Amino acid sequence: MTQKLLLSGSLLVLLLGLPARAQTPAEVQSFQQETGDRSILFRGKQATFYRFDANGTPYWDNTGFKRGDIVFEGNTYYDVLIDIDAYFQRALVHLASGPFAVSLTPDRTPSIVMAGRRFAGFGPGEALPEGFYEILGDGREQVYKRIDKYVQSSLNNVNGSPIGYEDPDYRDDVFRYFAQERTYYFRDAEGRFTRIKSRGALLRQFPERRRELRKALKELHIRRDDFDRYCTELLKRTER
Repeated sequence: MTQKLLLSGSLLVLLLGLPARAQTPAEVQSFQQETGDRSILFRGKQATFYRFDANGTPYWDNTGFKRGDIVFEGNTYYDVLIDIDAYFQRALVHLASGPFAVSLTPDRTPSIVMAGRRFAGFGPGEALPEGFYEILGDGREQVYKRIDKYVQSSLNNVNGSPIGYEDPDYRDDVFRYFAQERTYYFRDAEGRFTRIKSRGALLRQFPERRRELRKALKELHIRRDDFDRYCTELLKRTER
């Protein structure tokens, strides 16, 4: 009982901040590591466990959990294991004490940084459809990329472009698979979003520099299917 009261008191001090000075990220991280799975971050709903065989993955990519920082209900949690479920559009945080993870909704999780990539969460009724979006670009204009996964089936070999990505563990005897769909939105300097479906649509967001940008990017010989790199390279040339 004493330990629980001590933990609650420490958490209250952390959240409210000491009167004398603000908590540094190192202090916050140290506290979170000490509390471990008792932290409020890990009191959410247990993540969905997929109990059927399927090729591909329901997650953002096939690289698994990655170290990163996550903002949950206004507080930043540092150096935790994070993944994104692209089927349910949920952020996942791995519990250090076991194989499970908790599932966090986008409206409670506005910001994630993992493996050097930045993500934004949008809840119901916000500027973009509910879900998680990777942020491409560092300037005032940016591109927000969303990945959705869907369960489909086929008797044919559909690894690679038919499902939207390569599954290194693809099995010919499994007919269900997680197909991938990418959606992109351009965010202008005033914060307005426009859905874009092609290179031309992105170039049209910069009418005064359209010809110049097209020529510069053409010289890079970016693969037609590498829209992420095209967006990133264009945004580098328009940062302000």
